[in-house]
Amino acid sequence: MSNLVEDKTRGVVIEALVEGEGPDAVLLASALRGAADFARVQTLLTEAGFRTLALNMRGVGRSTGSFDNLTMRDLADDVACVIGELCEGPAHVVGHALGNVIARGTASFRPEMVRSVTVMPCGGHNLGSFPVSDHVLHHFARCHQFDLSEAERRESLSVAFFAPGNDPGAWLDGWWPQASGISTAAFKTDPEEWWRAGDKPVLILHPLQDAMAPPAQGHAARDAFGARARYAEIPRCGHAILPEQPDFVAREIAAFLHAQG
Repeated sequence: MSNLVEDKTRGVVIEALVEGEGPDAVLLASALRGAADFARVQTLLTEAGFRTLALNMRGVGRSTGSFDNLTMRDLADDVACVIGELCEGPAHVVGHALGNVIARGTASFRPEMVRSVTVMPCGGHNLGSFPVSDHVLHHFARCHQFDLSEAERRESLSVAFFAPGNDPGAWLDGWWPQASGISTAAFKTDPEEWWRAGDKPVLILHPLQDAMAPPAQGHAARDAFGARARYAEIPRCGHAILPEQPDFVAREIAAFLHAQG
């Protein structure tokens, strides 16, 4: 079910695709991607006894709002307004790729709205230590260039997002280039203000064939969070994660959320 949450004071409308009953889990998609990426995971989490709210951020789906002077704090408020309107108390927040940055930002800036944080993978705060290669960034930019042939885009999707042997076709569609302001805003704020996800419990799901985030990055995040982190590696998986290993992801998330009580 699609729900629109409006914050008239800030001039924002955020669309949430809601499924299931039980403890609330808010799902945040990757850069230029939308809530539909979580379709399979939502179904599995519903079967596991959770209510999921997959969000379309500004510029995606039916969500609207200005990108002028947008910052991480604004993105955290966008997520928090949905939790405040549609959830019964604080929610678990799950972020994929860029969504992992927004999830941690929400936990840091609006901790009263968050029970736990799941990130897949845990990156974006330490690009100086784990830079993405120019080769991968070149192919990342080509993934949503619709003037290219399908074969060219498949090649770029395979390089940037999918593990060898995984079919990149699932991501030929579902791109929202007009939402690029979300990526810009997410990194306007000093990572020192948000990367720790406040003091919330954290689940780190790290792909083993991720061209943008090597296993060493996952290990560094695990060590940095210490005792409040649960860590699992995703086999046969690149940066796309959700179309590659949805069953593994849903199983790990469900186990982690059940453990939170």
